[in-house]
Amino acid sequence: MPDDPGVIGFLVRAAREFRRGGWVFTGFHWPVLAGQLAYELEGEPFTQVFEAGAGVHGAAASVPTSTTDYPAYADALGFTGTTADVLLAMARRFDRVVLDAGNVDVRGRVNSSLIGPGDTPRVRLPGGGGAPDIAARARELVWLSGGDDLRRVQRQVEHVTAAPGPGALVRLHTRWGVARLGDTPVLEELADVPGADAFVRHLAALGVRTDAPVTPRPAASAAENAAARLVLRAAAERGYQVARRALAET
Repeated sequence: MPDDPGVIGFLVRAAREFRRGGWVFTGFHWPVLAGQLAYELEGEPFTQVFEAGAGVHGAAASVPTSTTDYPAYADALGFTGTTADVLLAMARRFDRVVLDAGNVDVRGRVNSSLIGPGDTPRVRLPGGGGAPDIAARARELVWLSGGDDLRRVQRQVEHVTAAPGPGALVRLHTRWGVARLGDTPVLEELADVPGADAFVRHLAALGVRTDAPVTPRPAASAAENAAARLVLRAAAERGYQVARRALAET
């Protein structure tokens, strides 16, 4: 059965990354939503750690609106330290780091700073926060890009806000599939969704190898899709614009 068209299947596949178990550093935006959904899926136990130093051992009572939204997840909180502890001392101890990718290139670098010249930018983006520190130290880095604009995946980002360190395993999750990024980028998985063919062509034009065997993970089940919709509805009520757009799309 094909994955749910659009962003639902992407969110489920991203949530499965958490269910591989261990300690997972969770960035803001899509990673927060994927982490919230992951508690509804089957798999290994896991602990999320947010930039501000909170370690979360269960689903938040409501979707956090920032990494310091302690009231949202206080019932599942185990404090792990300060921001500096998490970003610098603990970074290499995480089993994986899951971050949002606004604009990402095939080497695994992201731009979340600005579009255009540095002194007169056309667009100012939210910035990297702690992402540069945590991404540079991650052993396994997972970028999440849930939008529908292929141009967000680029040959080379205009400005490098964050980049993986040497030897890191880097994967990009999109609504169309999963690619391994780096010096020799390759398409690993292709989702059975509209737009997948265009995704393959776009990656190939960027120099990504797309002729390797593609073994997709199991498609999202009806129960997983339903759980993803519940998380998106809760996020929409908390002000997440991406959640509102996703619900309108589906």
